[in-house]
Amino acid sequence: MSNMAGSGTTKLRTPIFNGENYKFWSIRMKTILKSHGLWDLVENGFDASNPKKEKKKIEESEVAEVEKPTMAEILMKDARALGLI
Repeated sequence: MSNMAGSGTTKLRTPIFNGENYKFWSIRMKTILKSHGLWDLVENGFDASNPKKEKKKIEESEVAEVEKPTMAEILMKDARALGLI
C-alpha cells in the first residue's frame, strides 16, 4: 500500500453536511466548487427543465463566441456540481 503523503497530489474531498457547522461547510464547498470551475453554475442556477430558455440565455450572453459553453458542457458541469454536493 503506497503512502500518498508527499506525493504532491492533492484531492479536495467534499465534506458531508451533518447538520452542524454550516458556515464552515458552506465555505469549504464554495472553495471546492470554485476550484472545479462550477461555482458560477451553482450561484446562478441552471434550468434543466427549460433547455430552450437556457440556450437563449447562453446565446444572448456577452461572452465571446469561442468561450460560450454548449448545452452539453453545461449539463456535464451541472452533473459534476450535483455529484460534489
